[in-house]
Amino acid sequence: MNRRVVRRSSTMLFSAFIILSACAGGPYQQGVNHLKKSEFDQAIGLLQQAEVEKPQDERIKRDLGVAYYKVRRFDEAIEKLQQADTLHAGDGKTIFYLGLAYEKQGTLDKAIDAYKSYVKLSRSKDFRLGISIRIKQLTHQQVRQAVAEALAQEQSIQVDAIPTNSVAVLYFQNLSSSPELDPLKKGLSQMLITDLAKAKQLTVVERLRLQTLLQELKLGTTGMVEAGSAPRVGKLIGAGKLVHGGFTDLQDENLRIDASLAEAASNERSDLEEITGKLNSIFQLEKDLAFKIIDELGVTLTQEEREAIQKIETESLLALIAYSRGLDFEDRAMFSEAKTEYQKAVQIDPGFGLAKQSLTDVDIAQKAAAAPATSTSELETEFESEAGDASGSAKASRLVNSSFAAQTGQVPQGDNDTREPLQEATGSDNATLNNAVVPIRVPLPPSN
Repeated sequence: MNRRVVRRSSTMLFSAFIILSACAGGPYQQGVNHLKKSEFDQAIGLLQQAEVEKPQDERIKRDLGVAYYKVRRFDEAIEKLQQADTLHAGDGKTIFYLGLAYEKQGTLDKAIDAYKSYVKLSRSKDFRLGISIRIKQLTHQQVRQAVAEALAQEQSIQVDAIPTNSVAVLYFQNLSSSPELDPLKKGLSQMLITDLAKAKQLTVVERLRLQTLLQELKLGTTGMVEAGSAPRVGKLIGAGKLVHGGFTDLQDENLRIDASLAEAASNERSDLEEITGKLNSIFQLEKDLAFKIIDELGVTLTQEEREAIQKIETESLLALIAYSRGLDFEDRAMFSEAKTEYQKAVQIDPGFGLAKQSLTDVDIAQKAAAAPATSTSELETEFESEAGDASGSAKASRLVNSSFAAQTGQVPQGDNDTREPLQEATGSDNATLNNAVVPIRVPLPPSN
């Protein structure tokens, strides 16, 4: 390589450095610097200016959203963070701050959804656990608030306004002569809830909301809802339709399940055709019941939904009973006992997905019940310490700067070094170089 080529490469490298240095000193970088120094008003002004210049830059919108959050302008924070997420989905910092902003705004359902999305992106195991605990705490808080508000406003609730495609599954009654089947009252209900929720046309009330209401109504121990009070339960949990019934044993170890579908508004009931089969095939009986309920509701399933519902979680009656006992223990905050039962279910049938998921969740539930709720400021501090953030273009800029500095004998000094740990907060692997060209130089021997 001759000197002319070397000079040309050096000129191009120097030009790239000058361009990137100018960008670093523009309103966006200045705004980011003010944001890091907690000078939020100055940061907002500069980031707004940067947004006018580059309205499609997701980093500007994200950092502007963060700045709005810092000054408690939560509606504006959410607007900018949503725009950033639309432009570049999957950025962990954007989604995390969306969760914080929704939580501060009191929109707990959206905060929970945002945190769930973040858990899938974060690379820090400990921080993922912390967010999972927070999701569990917020979920219980949201359900308790919803139930308390429903009870307080019961007289003004318009039953006719409840969506007709919303359905709740009440606990089944054990009408058999075998008390050892009692756990199936909740287990059968949970399996139906899981299957019905696979039909996208239906809105299925989660079991936690039902259990919370039953506890408020002092029915938490038995979980039984009389037919006459079923409409009230449906009204309070927002279900237009209610499934309730019972199971009884027959000769030769057969089991019969009877169920009916009730309208919350009128309490009109339609009895479903009874389902009979071997006790040790109760998992298949549950599938038959699920399809009968779906047909009665007039729902047309896609092939994908039908196949998902047909999937049998376990073929072991003992595993199902152990799982059902675990549900009851967890409802009573007896987490160690619940964990033992879930472990039994998984040991009996290692492929029992619901039991495996519950075994994971019960540890989180126990920690969530024992630990005081972390404030959003503490959560934010932990986020910033656990996982820094750097965009792909920032990485490219640092590579160019480093390359130039190495050849000119320069190193970053003082406040000019704005480097952060790469990509941990964003949970993104796409640390692309964008439009920057990063020359890789091999030192040449001095020419003679």
